[in-house]
Amino acid sequence: MPITAEQFATTLENMSRAWEGLPEEHRLPKDEEKSFYDDSQQTCEEMIARWHSGESSHPDRELLAAEYPATEAGIRQLQLDLFSPDIKDDPFVQAADLKLRLIKYTGPPRK
Repeated sequence: MPITAEQFATTLENMSRAWEGLPEEHRLPKDEEKSFYDDSQQTCEEMIARWHSGESSHPDRELLAAEYPATEAGIRQLQLDLFSPDIKDDPFVQAADLKLRLIKYTGPPRK
């Protein structure tokens, strides 16, 4: 079963908590801010790797790992699923994406 908007919002919320745990000086600069949807390839790779390794705290990590193999095909399928209007336009996904940006991109400018 493909990822749902609720499962993806949970993933984004988990990512926000991880970035929130870092000191601001280790976060990314504001001027590099981008949405998940601006550059999804690397993040999809990381999500799948975490689901497969058990490192993820997502309650559905085993189901998601079974749905998306740790291969190029799995990464591509996850990207396609996450760009579906049912997920991309979901208000909870949009809110979780914004929250992630507001936390992740609070670091000092690069020198």
